[in-house]
Amino acid sequence: MSARGWTDIGSDVNWKDYGGRWARHIDGTRYHVLRFENCAEWGDGATGYHCDLAEVDVASPQLEKALGCSGLSLEDMADIQEQHREWAKVDALASYGAAAALWQDGGPNAHKLMRAAKAESRMLERDAAALDERLDRPVNKIGSTAREYAAGDINSAILRGLADRNPAAEIMAKMGMLQVVVVR
Repeated sequence: MSARGWTDIGSDVNWKDYGGRWARHIDGTRYHVLRFENCAEWGDGATGYHCDLAEVDVASPQLEKALGCSGLSLEDMADIQEQHREWAKVDALASYGAAAALWQDGGPNAHKLMRAAKAESRMLERDAAALDERLDRPVNKIGSTAREYAAGDINSAILRGLADRNPAAEIMAKMGMLQVVVVR
C-alpha cells in the first residue's frame, strides 16, 4: 500500500454494518486514525453512522501503557514483524485513547462520511495552521486541548481552569486529579 493510503488496523469484513478503524502515516511518528461505526449497532435506538478522525504519535509517552492495555509490551513488539509493528502501536494508542480528536461527523451515508474524513485528513496534512488550530482547541469540560489529551496531560487544563475558576477544574483538583511534581 502506498504511503498515502489507508491501512486497515481493526475492521470487520462488513465495515458498514459492524464498523472499523483505518490508519495512515502522515510523517515522522504521526498517524491519522479513522474510526467508523454503525450507530444502529449500538442498541440505543440510534440510526445512521458516525465517523471520526484522530491523530496519534507513536513516540507518545503513553505508548507503554497503551500497549499494556492491548495485551502487549515493548518486549512483545520485537516478536511482531517489522511491517506490522507501527500499526500495532497506532492501534494500541488509538484504542487506549491517547489520540488527539481532529474531526467527527455523523449521517445516513457511510461512503459520504468516509470520503469526508479522508478529505479532512488530507487537508490537515497540507495545512499546518489548521492542524495546530485543531490540536490546540479544548476537547473536554476541564479544557484539555486535543494535544494535551493525546499526551495524557490533565494538569495543564486543571491549572488553567483553577486560574479561571472553572468549576469542573476545581472538582478535578479536589478529587486529587492534579498531579503535583515536587522538585528537590
